[in-house]
Parts: sequence; C-alpha cells; structure tokens
Amino acid sequence: MRNMTELSRAIQYSFEFYTKRLGIIVLFSIPFLLAFVMLSLVSAPTYQALGGLFSRTGSIPELTPLDIAIIAIAYIVSFFIIADAVTNVNLIIRSQRTLTIASREVVAAAGKYAIRIFYIYTIMLLLIFIAQLLLYGNPLSAWLFPLFLLVLSSLLFFIAPAIVIDEEDSAGAIRKSVAMAMRKPVFILAWAIIGLVALSVPKIVFDIILPHWLSPYLVFLVNSLFVLPFLLVLQTQMYMEKYPLAK
Repeated sequence: MRNMTELSRAIQYSFEFYTKRLGIIVLFSIPFLLAFVMLSLVSAPTYQALGGLFSRTGSIPELTPLDIAIIAIAYIVSFFIIADAVTNVNLIIRSQRTLTIASREVVAAAGKYAIRIFYIYTIMLLLIFIAQLLLYGNPLSAWLFPLFLLVLSSLLFFIAPAIVIDEEDSAGAIRKSVAMAMRKPVFILAWAIIGLVALSVPKIVFDIILPHWLSPYLVFLVNSLFVLPFLLVLQTQMYMEKYPLAK
C-alpha cells in the first residue's frame, strides 16, 4: 500500500513538474535529439524501433577498422551529450523538490556529474556489447541476453539521480542504485509500463495519420524531445521518494 502511495505521488509530481517546466525541459532535451541523430547517421549496425536505436551483433564482423573507429567516436560523443542533458534535467528537479536554488558550486559541479554518468553508461554499454558477443550463436541467447539486460538495467536504473541528487561518486551511485532497485522494484516495473505506453502511442498515431516514410522521423522527434524527458523526470521523482522532506 505504501509503495502504491509513493508511486502515485511520484507520478503526480512528474506530471506537475513536466507541465510547469516544459519549455526548459524541451530546451535541455535538444541534445538528446542531436545525440540520437549522430548515432543514426554513422554506419553502425543499428535499427530503429519506437524512436530508439538498437544494435545488430550479426553485422559487427562486417565492419572495417575505420567503421569501428567512427562508430566508437560517435558513441563517445553522443553518450557524453546524453549524460550532460541528463545531469541538467536532474539539477532542475533537485532544485524544485528540495526547495533550494542551485548554488554556483553545484552548477560548476555539473560537468563532474556528467562525467560520472557518462563513465557508468559507457561501462553498461560495454557489458551489453560483451554479453552479445559471448552469447552470439548460443541457442539460449534469446532467453539469456534479455535476462542479463533486464537485471543490469534494473540494478543500475537509478544511477543518474544517485549521482546528481546525492552527489555520489561512481561506486557510491552504483551501491545506492542497487539498493533502491532492490527496495522499490515496483517503481521500475511501473516506469517500464508507462514508458512502453508513452513510446508506443506516438508510433501508433503517426502510423495511422501520416505517410509511412514520414512517420518514423516524427516518432523519433517526439520521443526524443517529449517522451524521453518525461521518463527521465519520472525516474528522478521516483528516486526522490526516499527523502521524507521532499514529499
């Protein structure tokens, strides 16, 4: 019962914050669009679905060393842009939920937070890539890889707010994220369901009313500028539920 009350409050705060700060949230979300466009333009073994980019391991052996270098640089730049955008949105939420004005020191530390988030996101990406390679050709890969991805993403779900809200270093953020995920798994499940619905609605609507060639681009735009930022807000608001004074 308590979990549902906290979940309901987090969702309510998310909608209120999102609608109140929509302008600045969209502004901070432009880097998301830039990062995803960069990844879509490189010759990476990727495909697009629901406005997201996903990797095909079967194409990896066909890449030349130059292709790999270009993809690596694109991923590094894109992930840092994403980490910086995530940091900025979290700083806005932190300021509102704690009723404080971000100090000059906190703003100056934004780069440090972004580097920590980038570092952990990169490790996660490498772990996923290694798991894909290890399971490539394995008859059980269709079951094992999604299970690995579920566990990894769930345990590290609260990494960004742990770094920005609690000012944790990388190791401390991992510990707090794992602890929060173990304590509030219903939050992660609810976030995943809300995310699935929120990402699917634009695709369904645009597929119905727009030409087939135009629909994917608008889905990509809407999900990058509006849906993903809301999910980020919701994630951080869920994390903030651990603080009684922020309720």
